[in-house]
Amino acid sequence: MRYFLIPLFLMTSCGESSNSKIENVKSLSTRDYGVALKFINDYNKEFLNPHSEALDWLSKNKTITQNLVEQYKQMLDSVEIADPELGLEFDPIVNAQDSDEQGFEIKKIDSILGYVTVRGKSAPNFEIVLKVIEKNGVTLVDGSGVINIPESKRSKN
Repeated sequence: MRYFLIPLFLMTSCGESSNSKIENVKSLSTRDYGVALKFINDYNKEFLNPHSEALDWLSKNKTITQNLVEQYKQMLDSVEIADPELGLEFDPIVNAQDSDEQGFEIKKIDSILGYVTVRGKSAPNFEIVLKVIEKNGVTLVDGSGVINIPESKRSKN
């Protein structure tokens, strides 16, 4: 009887593991990847506005995580300490010095890891990678450009 219970236990525990993996995959598919596109297009308008303060705008934005704001601020602070005159020579959100004035469109989505690649409407070779996460049932942008995006996932502009 004991030998019969061991295989039964193993089959049951394996089944639960498989089901939990399926549930995890299902939960990933509830992300709204349009949030990334809306964020980067809204940011792009701010980027192109010469009177805009990106940190203030980011701090008030409800479609991004506090982590993204903190990483952005930390990057600005570290550059300010290292070379206050030169400053940051590119925008870390778009990972470039320029941006596409026409805005962006989604090129591809990695629904497993939550990465969204967008490309410029008038410059399709200009790409930005963003990362979205789901927090409390809401999709938020947690990375863009070089912020919270691993080097291996960044666009090669």
